[in-house]
Amino acid sequence: MTAPTTAPLAPAAASPHSGRAVRLLAAIRVALVIALTALVLAIAALVLAIAALAYVVSFEAIRAFAIETAAFPAELAWSAPLLVDSFTTAASLVILWRYLRGDAWRDPWYAWTLVAAATAVSVALNVAHAPDRLAAQLFAALPPVALLGALELLMSVARTGLPHTSRTPASTVAAAAAGAAFDPTAGGNGHRTPSALALAVPHDRSTSADQDPADVRQQVRALVARERSGGPQVTAAEVIAATGRSRRRAYELLRNARTEHEQG
Repeated sequence: MTAPTTAPLAPAAASPHSGRAVRLLAAIRVALVIALTALVLAIAALVLAIAALAYVVSFEAIRAFAIETAAFPAELAWSAPLLVDSFTTAASLVILWRYLRGDAWRDPWYAWTLVAAATAVSVALNVAHAPDRLAAQLFAALPPVALLGALELLMSVARTGLPHTSRTPASTVAAAAAGAAFDPTAGGNGHRTPSALALAVPHDRSTSADQDPADVRQQVRALVARERSGGPQVTAAEVIAATGRSRRRAYELLRNARTEHEQG
């Protein structure tokens, strides 16, 4: 007797409700991205306006004080505030650059010293230009402090808003390996240079998707622990060699590991 044949099951048709839900979620995500971008732009515009206003007020006070004291020729009095307040801006940008490179906050100590010194000198000059009344001197100290606060707010927005990738393209690892051919394979202290370490990484490692993120962070923590125990300073190239991450991601992992080590 012939066994009855079972007809193949037809694939279930996609529910129209699921398609609408997917489109709705995508629209919500796009709306959130637009709203967050608008918020960041509004914050940046407001902080820039505060910084510009503080800079203009401080500029005029220091310029007038330079003329009153005859410290500068009248035609060069405009340069006096630039020699003071510009250092606050330049040093803050250097601190941001070092932070994005993966350095700890305490590493750019010279830039921090310039920020503190320039702000203190600007406060002193603004107060010296004010009338000899406590209320006037307190108000005169506001522009340099407001300028410093506005700059630090902008730096915090930039630190959290810059994008990054979590994987290294194969071309990046290949370029690092090619550049390592021009460097010696060992330093004077017996340690291999970061470029030599990058050369030793297989080219297909950057495309490996089965690397556990916890293992990656642990590798970077071990490198930072070696650095803090008196070893050579860890660089982004060494983190790339150990984890196969992109340069920007390597900086971020290194920065986070140093922060964790300092807090622990």
